[in-house]
Amino acid sequence: MVRVLVAEGNSNDGRRQIVESAGRSMAEGYAETLRAIDPTLAIDLFSPADEADRLAAPLNSYDGVVITGSSLHIYRAETSVTRQIDFLREVFAVGVPVFGSCWGLQLGVVAAGGTVIPNPKRREVPFARSVTLTAAGKMHQMHQSRPGAFDALAIHLDVVSVLPPESIITAFNDMAAIQAVEFRSGRSLFWGVQYHPEFELPYMASILRRNASSLVAEAAFSSEGELAELVNAMDSCDSDGGRAQHPPLLSVDVVDRRRRTIEIANWLKLLAPKMI
Repeated sequence: MVRVLVAEGNSNDGRRQIVESAGRSMAEGYAETLRAIDPTLAIDLFSPADEADRLAAPLNSYDGVVITGSSLHIYRAETSVTRQIDFLREVFAVGVPVFGSCWGLQLGVVAAGGTVIPNPKRREVPFARSVTLTAAGKMHQMHQSRPGAFDALAIHLDVVSVLPPESIITAFNDMAAIQAVEFRSGRSLFWGVQYHPEFELPYMASILRRNASSLVAEAAFSSEGELAELVNAMDSCDSDGGRAQHPPLLSVDVVDRRRRTIEIANWLKLLAPKMI
């Protein structure tokens, strides 16, 4: 049986706010997505930002570690950030494979010696449009079954500016030069994406709804009406994107769960090729 640790990227306050609006934390949502891909997985949750939380088992007992998204900013040296950097460096030292989504990518990059900055363009939300595979990406196991360009769910203000040594950029778009990457740090292999392959459509809708006024204020949406129309379309899709025909506002890349979660499914194959 494959055992995966899902590390919550938010502080305690951030996690509580998300649970209040979405009904579950990012770690709990990620675990649901992992189980939908492979119901046989053994999954533990851990919040490295929480000093009181404890691992359910030693790090070396896990086959892989997943890092969720977060509302934190990696360049702000608060305890909830530095504790996560220290935790991931421990994971790298032990040699457990890691997959990071959004904040998870940024955390991995900084823990391995890279740099993250505010995006000089603007926030990328609610989609990463035309994510394009590099030549290396087209041959990379992480993106197996992906077309050369695709859309993905996304919400982030920060971007990677400097990568760890010998990183392989596998995808990019107009908003972020690094949308997906592989590198090694310590004894670990790290795969990370700037978008959110783990998000369900209603989960993304809850995030947009909670932040509606600020997203309109920063011109991510032209009006709350435009945002509400998109949120309603997302809410109309169940966790599997189960509709005979996807809503016109949403591309099939984000509606269809199999397409949406390709990178995660491919990472699980890396952990146990015969089980997926």
